[in-house]
Amino acid sequence: MLTVHRFIRGPLPNNVYLLANEAEGRCAIVDPSLDSEDILDFTQERNWKLEQILLTHAHFDHVYSVGHFKQASGAPVYLHKDDLIVLKRFESVCINWGVPLPEIMPPQPDVLLQHGMLLDVCGEQVEVRHTPGHCPGQVAFIWPGHCVSGDTLFRRAIGRWDLPGANFEDLIASIETQLYTLPDDTVVYPGHEELTTIGEEKRLNPYVGEGARFIPKV
Repeated sequence: MLTVHRFIRGPLPNNVYLLANEAEGRCAIVDPSLDSEDILDFTQERNWKLEQILLTHAHFDHVYSVGHFKQASGAPVYLHKDDLIVLKRFESVCINWGVPLPEIMPPQPDVLLQHGMLLDVCGEQVEVRHTPGHCPGQVAFIWPGHCVSGDTLFRRAIGRWDLPGANFEDLIASIETQLYTLPDDTVVYPGHEELTTIGEEKRLNPYVGEGARFIPKV
């Protein structure tokens, strides 16, 4: 059974998650952002072994500290193949945003994710669903009752569609076909902001679902 630990880190601010099998002392980190290096101390204080580095997508704020965690733990890095082009732009995007480059640059992934892939995460079977729209290789990590949505779906919001490689129609389609098909009581762990549930967003999200009332110009 996975326990989800949420950390809010960085200037944007980002949600960084540890998925932990506490009984066995095993964990995986999702989207290690800027200023998240101290989360490694959290794992070491509990004698948890960091086994995987899971990336929902490759925007700079979600991969900034991957190199630190990779070097410290040797854990494999997982990223969807369609976001390799986004990862390639990491340095230029940091410069454009005025963000200093990390001491250890994000490495290439060890495992390329694909839609429908089933991962063994600390003993739990986790499904990968490809949810493009915010990013070409955006994915969600799903197991019973839980959905780590990255920057696809937020509490009463959706991901940005005005960035390179983003597309509003694809984003809406991903939410409707890959996320809103989950049980209503599924907890959503977004890349930013507060947690929510699939049922709440189907009813109340102003962009997509029963409560949709805002259709932006694209």
